[in-house]
Parts: sequence; structure tokens; C-alpha cells
Amino acid sequence: MLSLETPRLLFRSHHIEDEEAFIAMHTDPEVRRYVGGRAWSIYESVKRFRSGYLGNPSETYGLWATVFKEDGKYIGCCGLSAPGNDQRKYLAYYFARPYWGRGLASEASKAFLDFGFNRLQLPSIFADVEKGHAISEHILQKFGFQFVSEEEVPGRGRIISLYELLQSEWKTPRP
Repeated sequence: MLSLETPRLLFRSHHIEDEEAFIAMHTDPEVRRYVGGRAWSIYESVKRFRSGYLGNPSETYGLWATVFKEDGKYIGCCGLSAPGNDQRKYLAYYFARPYWGRGLASEASKAFLDFGFNRLQLPSIFADVEKGHAISEHILQKFGFQFVSEEEVPGRGRIISLYELLQSEWKTPRP
């Protein structure tokens, strides 16, 4: 099981106590704006939490519950995912709106990039972001990710930009 933390964040598997905050985050249209384009219903949030997040991840890959140490609250999730049969590993994160603008996405991203490159020895890490999500694009570029391609989501009018960071180009951002 993964054991990872930063000065302000703790990463762990999702617990039942996280459900209420998870639902609040994923039913918030602003949080979901760049990750699917629509807020989830309460029913969908509960269903997804219980079937895909609760008790997970239990191994290396997945989106880990992220706890803000200062107040002990669940604030979102972050991690490296390994979708399906894809050999690529992806950096991803979601945070509740009250925790935006504090540098937590950068702090969490750095922790998982360090983990992926230094402990797992991954040759590269990918990330995708909806075109126009300037803050996430900035975070990726700050860490040295390079634009690879973009793809339109059929029937949705959304464009997803794919970025890649090679282990050989990994650099820690300056404060």
C-alpha cells in the first residue's frame, strides 16, 4: 500500500467518512466543469463513490483520497492512474473549490511525479486536460510537461489536450 504525504497533504485510500465531501465536490458544477463538463447528480456521486472509490486505491495506481492536514478534511483526490490496458500512467487530481488557489494541486502533483519517477522508475507520465483549463495547463507546463496532441470528444464539443513528461526531463519547479 502507498504511503505518501507532503507538508500539507496526506494521501490514503477512500473511507466511508469521505463520502459526503466527495459528493459535495462532484455535484459542484465548477469542480466538474473541466472534467466531463457537467456536475454529477447526488445519485451518480454516491454510486461512483461506493463502487469505484470506497476502499480504493489499495495498490499503487488510482486516485488517492487527499486530506488537508491542517483541518483533517477530505479535499479531493490525486494520483497516478493506469487506465485499462494502456501502458501509460496518467497524473490526475480533483480538489474541492474551497481549497483552490492554495497551491495544493501543484504540491500533490509534485508528490506523485516524484513517486512515479523516483520510486516507480516510470519512463514517462502523461496528463490530459480540457483545452482552456488554464490553471491545470500552467501546472503541467511548470513541471515540464510537453504538449503531445489534442482530441475532440465526439458529441460533446470538448477538446482534450494530452501532455507528457519524460523521466529524463523531470525537474522540480522553483518555489
